[in-house]
Amino acid sequence: MSGTDDLAARLAAELGDGTVARELAAIVAADTLAWTAPTVAPRRVQTILGFTFGNRMEANGNRAPGPVNEALARLVARLAGETGAPVIAQWEVAEPVAVLAAGAKVTPIYPGRDGRGEPVYLSTLGVLEQIARETPPARLGVVGVVAFSDHMPRCVATARRLGFDAYAPAGYAMPSEYDPLSGQAWCRTRLLYLLHDVTLRLTERRAAMLGGG
Repeated sequence: MSGTDDLAARLAAELGDGTVARELAAIVAADTLAWTAPTVAPRRVQTILGFTFGNRMEANGNRAPGPVNEALARLVARLAGETGAPVIAQWEVAEPVAVLAAGAKVTPIYPGRDGRGEPVYLSTLGVLEQIARETPPARLGVVGVVAFSDHMPRCVATARRLGFDAYAPAGYAMPSEYDPLSGQAWCRTRLLYLLHDVTLRLTERRAAMLGGG
């Protein structure tokens, strides 16, 4: 009996409904127990997508990339150097990449601004939807995703759901050390982030089941 079967049996005993228990067990397995992403050989990557993970708040209130995004930028620059692929990345990653890989084609993704001129939080899903509105995903070819290690599975899964042929680049160890001074509280510790990620996965799953995504 597989782990999912064990979970389905436990839920069936709790819920008294074997059919719903099996469906719920499959969702729980996919959205709370799966923390790896499919990989692709770097030589096959045709477009690089770089996702941020937190930031740092400066004393004057400005946002700076911070150490995690700088580490992500170094990986993006390395992958761009290895593949020659163009880069599409959130600005906290894109700006350091433009310095590290001067010859690379880098397209930054910036958040919108609210009525006070403050940046509006741009989710992983929002980033991918913005890219898809500007360029049909199929045109980007094989997409290599660079993201924080615990963020990577959701980045790749969400990208694939929107039609991107997305993978983690094989042989690239993504950053995994959390920044306790991150400007985003949910990015400061692993347990807090995993709970945040699971909540988003389940929220997106519910929206899809309701016909909203």
